[in-house]
Amino acid sequence: MGGESLVLAFPSGKGGVGKTTVAVNLAAALALRELRVVLIDTNFALPNLHLFLDVVPERTLTHYMSGDAGIDDIVGEVWVRDAAFDVIPSESLVDLKAKIDLNLLSDVINRLKGSYDILLLDMPPGLSKYVVLPLKASDAVVIVTSDFKASHSDALRVLKLVQGVGKPHLGFIVNMCRSGGSRYFETTDVFSTVPYDPFIRRAYTSGRTIFHTPVPGWLARSKRSFEGMAEKIAQLMV
Repeated sequence: MGGESLVLAFPSGKGGVGKTTVAVNLAAALALRELRVVLIDTNFALPNLHLFLDVVPERTLTHYMSGDAGIDDIVGEVWVRDAAFDVIPSESLVDLKAKIDLNLLSDVINRLKGSYDILLLDMPPGLSKYVVLPLKASDAVVIVTSDFKASHSDALRVLKLVQGVGKPHLGFIVNMCRSGGSRYFETTDVFSTVPYDPFIRRAYTSGRTIFHTPVPGWLARSKRSFEGMAEKIAQLMV
């Protein structure tokens, strides 16, 4: 899967499984590996990437897709230690009160490919057309879920959609695990697990990533999970 860039999509079956939390912290971990990363919010109904980070451009992806902004207007920057990654947030269609051209999503992704090693697509939950479009624009998919029975069932439905679109599924990221591994997913299907970690909540409520937060080494289990994910993804770039 090596090449000039990798477009990685992060769908989920249910809301509330920590998909944006995973995407934000993974972007930071990848940036710390000196990869050029952009994190894009493709949830046009209820976007919330801007709530997790302090940097928000006045114009967003939604403005671009409604013809009200250029690409340079919608890109923000987040610094993590001595590294940085770019962010393209969205604004709710309800708030913007404007029609968007959904075909421009693949257009903006294609235009960004030359500037980044990795493009991360933070997607809406569910199975709507707003999920299908970013899936089609991606190179590969990692489904984010949580370690609960209902989340497992919904994640399998999303997997069927991914398979129907014909995109490679790298595995499940099982978030908020309270044991050493996942209770509901086969080990061979899991890309990574993220342990339940109160430091993550503390980080995103202050508009930061777990890598901004001083955490004693023996408590930094989630940080190590994101570093492991970043290493796996970096290997795909070779």
